[in-house]
Amino acid sequence: MRLLSWFRERTLFQKITLVLLALAVLALVATGSGISGVVFFAILFAISAIFGGRRSLLWRVRNRLLVSYFFFGVIPVVLIGLMLLFSVELLLGQYAAERAKQGMNRQLESISSSAQDLALAAGSANVALLDQLRQRVPRMQAVVRSGARSIALPAGAAIPAIPDWIKPDFMGLFQVEGKYYAGARSHAGEADAFAYLALDDATLASLAPGVTIAGIFSEDEDFDVQFNYGSRIYLKRKDGKQEVQSSTLAEPKGSWDRMVAGMLPWSVQLPGQSKDTIIVLLTRPATLMAGVVNGRMAGLIAAILLIVGGFFLFVELISLVWSFVLTRTITRSVHDLHLGTLRIAEGDFTYQIPVRGQHQLSDLAASFNGMTSQIVKLFGEVRKKEKLEAELEIARQVQQRLFPRTVPQLETLELAGICIPGRYISGDYYDFVRLDRRWTAIALGDVSGKGVSAALLMASIQSSLHAQLSFRGEAVNPVLSTATLMALIGQQLYENTPAEKYATFFCSTYDEETRTLLYTNAGHLRPILVREGKWSTLAGDGMVVGLLPNVKYEQQEFQLQAGDLLAIFSDGIPEAEDAAGKEYGEDRLADLLTQHADKPLNEIIAIVTKSVDDWAADPASRDDTTIVLARCR
Repeated sequence: MRLLSWFRERTLFQKITLVLLALAVLALVATGSGISGVVFFAILFAISAIFGGRRSLLWRVRNRLLVSYFFFGVIPVVLIGLMLLFSVELLLGQYAAERAKQGMNRQLESISSSAQDLALAAGSANVALLDQLRQRVPRMQAVVRSGARSIALPAGAAIPAIPDWIKPDFMGLFQVEGKYYAGARSHAGEADAFAYLALDDATLASLAPGVTIAGIFSEDEDFDVQFNYGSRIYLKRKDGKQEVQSSTLAEPKGSWDRMVAGMLPWSVQLPGQSKDTIIVLLTRPATLMAGVVNGRMAGLIAAILLIVGGFFLFVELISLVWSFVLTRTITRSVHDLHLGTLRIAEGDFTYQIPVRGQHQLSDLAASFNGMTSQIVKLFGEVRKKEKLEAELEIARQVQQRLFPRTVPQLETLELAGICIPGRYISGDYYDFVRLDRRWTAIALGDVSGKGVSAALLMASIQSSLHAQLSFRGEAVNPVLSTATLMALIGQQLYENTPAEKYATFFCSTYDEETRTLLYTNAGHLRPILVREGKWSTLAGDGMVVGLLPNVKYEQQEFQLQAGDLLAIFSDGIPEAEDAAGKEYGEDRLADLLTQHADKPLNEIIAIVTKSVDDWAADPASRDDTTIVLARCR
């Protein structure tokens, strides 16, 4: 039970290995020394697999291939060899039994012929005639009966009279007092002759040349045949009696000339009955086949076998070499890949795997090298990208400082604004500039394009706007006209930027005392005004700044009232598209502003930006979103 429990605890691989080990031991015991080397190798492999561990044995691809070759190559060959060996032994045993049967029948026919001759000459009971007949059947004895007279030939023979249970015309084997005989009975008129021959060692050895009859046993008798002590045969019965045969086998011609056993069933006559017996035969292939093939035919057969065997050996050597080459190709390529992965894991992405030959594994090695080269390039690109992202982050931080960090606190006007870049940095711009206690500038611009170029142009506009507002000449003109301001900024952009660069701009100044808004719209979207629950847009249009030289602009004037909500925004809000490509639109923005006009400005901005985000199908591809809100108090 403990052994069974231990076996159940083993892994499936170990169970299979144990079974193979048991089969290998049985094969070693059954086959002798012929294939002991292969079986011994199988035993060593099984022990190594069990006690060495599956991981240590099968970790390398080479060992896995060798194990695969062993299971799919060696074991089938060994099993086929064993099957062929057993089949040959069985056929040789049957052939030996057939030869023994033919020899026994010839002997019985000779004894029957001798019995007929004795019956014809029964009246004389001539001993000389028996001697002549013994030349046909050596050591033959007989009983001749004529009338009431019965004569044993020679005198003192083993059987003095014809047994009553031997039927007339009998020919076969019989048993008397535990000994076996071959006999035949014949009669001629009143004469009756019974010839018989004791089946001793000499007789049994002469029945079939090359075949040794080890003994005759009844089917219900337990016996064992031992022949491991040289070439002599030992018979051992299970009842304790031991018998030693005097006959011997020929010396083996080599390790291949193994002893072959055969069995011949035969019926034996007993007093009042007959019984089935088994004649045990022993022989050797070289002895059994001697004389069957000889002369020129033997030489021809030997030559054919030599040529075929040499061809098979050559093919096997070629297969062995090719197997070694293919295995070496696979294992070396896998080993190179393994080393390559270890070097990559260590961070050495410049390592190149040797490319050997032209096959799938060499292509894999080339692909691996290409992959590492691409990784090196990718790392370079990543470093460049990280550096660019760091620079963009710095630019974003710088740009954030260009937007108003504080919102002017006016008595009659509440201000709020936000700019959400579509990328790292924005091309939109909004600003609040407190000129004096009465006047405040409110501006919002949208530069064409995106990214760094738009951000740089936006910074240029911001610096130009601040410069013009700072040096406006208070003694002559305390408030600079927004139309003049746009003309100056537009001419500066035209002279210092590429022809395709321009910007839309909404520039305004607010009078704290009169609540008057002076503004110029340079190609920008019209601001939305919400008054008493209804919305409208501020009038006024103009040319974009920086596209054409010497552009003239007009200044508009608008009177704000308490409760008015003014929204200035860039095109990133109304042009946001959903999954179907439909734009958000100014009408939807105006309705949203009207609905929430009484709420705080920062809350309205949050509502607008969330609504636009929910509308946009791909927020990552959106334009810059900028909005400025002003509420009159």
